[in-house]
Amino acid sequence: MIAGYALGALGAVILVIVLLDFLYTAIGAAPVAPLSERVARAAFFLFTKLMPQGNARHRLSGPVVMTAIAVTWIVLVSLGWTLVFQMSREAVVMSDNAEPAGFVRDSAFVGHLLSTLGGGPLQTQSPFWLAMSVLVGVNGMVILTLSVSFVLSTTTTVAQARGLLSKASMFAADSDEMNTIIMPALADLVSNLNAMQFALYYSAEHPARRVPAGMVELAERVAPYPEQMRRLRIALEPLPGFTAPEGRLDQLTNAQFIDRLREWARPYSL
Repeated sequence: MIAGYALGALGAVILVIVLLDFLYTAIGAAPVAPLSERVARAAFFLFTKLMPQGNARHRLSGPVVMTAIAVTWIVLVSLGWTLVFQMSREAVVMSDNAEPAGFVRDSAFVGHLLSTLGGGPLQTQSPFWLAMSVLVGVNGMVILTLSVSFVLSTTTTVAQARGLLSKASMFAADSDEMNTIIMPALADLVSNLNAMQFALYYSAEHPARRVPAGMVELAERVAPYPEQMRRLRIALEPLPGFTAPEGRLDQLTNAQFIDRLREWARPYSL
């Protein structure tokens, strides 16, 4: 009994951590939570080490990172709810003979509920566990709905970033269009990247459409022109994770700013 309560408590802790991370990342409109960020960095690091050079490497980097995050959420949520159901040996029973389901079948029961398919050949034994099973189903519905929205928003941000880089290449670095069109659009993009930071892991076959590297290239283009560089610095300073060693980007020279931007882009580059 004590062991069951301990497993249930562990499951509840896992659920709180994962669900807070999921909600903060998916709808928080802010930089990602620590769990998602660590998973993304680990997945991207392994991908760069294991995936051979080629166009597929650039096409798959973003989807691989997003898949790793989604799998982590699903696995941990499933584990958390499965551990919660270990609080009672009779929490989940077989529908035909009312025998305790056991850990493996409990996990299958949770999987059915999270996928919104129902409980399968299993059922709960008491009103309390029936209510818990309803919570699992609602949890699954929320995760499925928000995940679709999150992925769509991320890919939309990627498309916006690539479009902006393509548009920037149309104008001379010292043109009025660079000041009046590109720089305001760049500020909007950086705001979106703070909400959809995983978009930075998406690469592209064409070098000009690789977002972090493209920002570095844009900064190098406008560096000789003070007004354009001033506007670019204002637009880029809010980039997620973009800070100076002393914490003051505005104290850097333009050359130092570009060097720091290059360092910021390196972890997202293949």
